[in-house]
Amino acid sequence: MQENNGIKILKTGGILCAVTAVAALLLACVNNFTAPVIEQNMIEKTNNAMKSVMPEADSFEEIDFEPSEECESVNSVYEAKKDGETIGWCVSAGPNGYGGAIEMIVGVNGDMTVSGVDIISQSETAGLGAKATEPEFRMQYKGKGKIEKVVKSGAGDNEINAITSATITSKAVTKGVNESVNAAGSLSTGK
Repeated sequence: MQENNGIKILKTGGILCAVTAVAALLLACVNNFTAPVIEQNMIEKTNNAMKSVMPEADSFEEIDFEPSEECESVNSVYEAKKDGETIGWCVSAGPNGYGGAIEMIVGVNGDMTVSGVDIISQSETAGLGAKATEPEFRMQYKGKGKIEKVVKSGAGDNEINAITSATITSKAVTKGVNESVNAAGSLSTGK
């Protein structure tokens, strides 16, 4: 009787192992097929976001950038050019919000003011932090330099009104914007 149970356990274990191996192989194949499509979609979203935050530019060229403590959420920097002249930078940043990284593109003009903010991807709470993608929140940054404070209402010159019940998200986006301005500032001065 015990031998029979041992054989059943080995047989069941073998079947589970085979099913797991087949599932892993199928997942690897699906990933291999979809990874290039996902990457191409992200490149397209990034390009569209750069055009959105720096519409006067006619070309964007990725430049070497080493993040420092002042711009730790910065992923990459693109020089925005018009007729061959640098007019600003498009900075890709990914600060951590409430639900994870908030991938964004921030346009920074030559005078270190923000030309626009576009959220490429986020996993913030629907109806709360996800409102960071809405134009009325993002447009608060336009024309401003570094933001000193996130307030509940009545924002002044260097302040932003937080999204109601989503202060963590509001502060994360502001961190991404400030670090993008820091990155552009270090490039403009050659630091």
